[in-house]
Amino acid sequence: MEYVDLSKRLVPLYLKYNTIIKPLIAEIEVRYEHFPIVIFNEIRAFNDHISRCYMKPDNKDWIDTQIRKSESHIERIILDCYKFLNVSLYDKVIKDFDRRYKGVDLSCIDNGDFIIRHKKLSKEIVLKLKDAKLKESNENKNESIALYQEVHNIYTELENLIDINCRNLYWAKGKFGISRLFKIIMWIVSAILSGLVSPYLIQYLIKKF
Repeated sequence: MEYVDLSKRLVPLYLKYNTIIKPLIAEIEVRYEHFPIVIFNEIRAFNDHISRCYMKPDNKDWIDTQIRKSESHIERIILDCYKFLNVSLYDKVIKDFDRRYKGVDLSCIDNGDFIIRHKKLSKEIVLKLKDAKLKESNENKNESIALYQEVHNIYTELENLIDINCRNLYWAKGKFGISRLFKIIMWIVSAILSGLVSPYLIQYLIKKF
């Protein structure tokens, strides 16, 4: 097989790397501030099999095997990228969000549309993520990648929803904090008053009866 023919077969692989993987890696580096070693090893393995093609350029079976393995690593890289990003987004838009706004009344934001939309997107994530893991366990890589991508897109939509409403969220949390503080103050005042009033009330009742 001539080098020119081999290069043509490699074009789709490098196209996926440049158009899909590189943007995902860039997002991972922004969110994690470091490069996951698991993905690095997959990229290294991908390039290793590509380089092996040139060891036996006239052996079609050898080249077919190396390209097939390279394709497998490309799929694994894409899958891992989405999984890493989804974990990061889960921590931000669900775990951290639930912790930060626990007990806060969010029904007043955007006339109640915010919380409805938030719950709907969160439910979609759970269902699609469950399906994606099932497909992955059954080794349906293409279907699982597509589902993990959908989960990533929904996470991003949820993240944007929170960012757009951040000022209203801070307002709702502040209102909740003031309300809770007021209840604590009232409880303290009530406790103090009950401590002062009770002895006089007891003495009055004794004299009365």
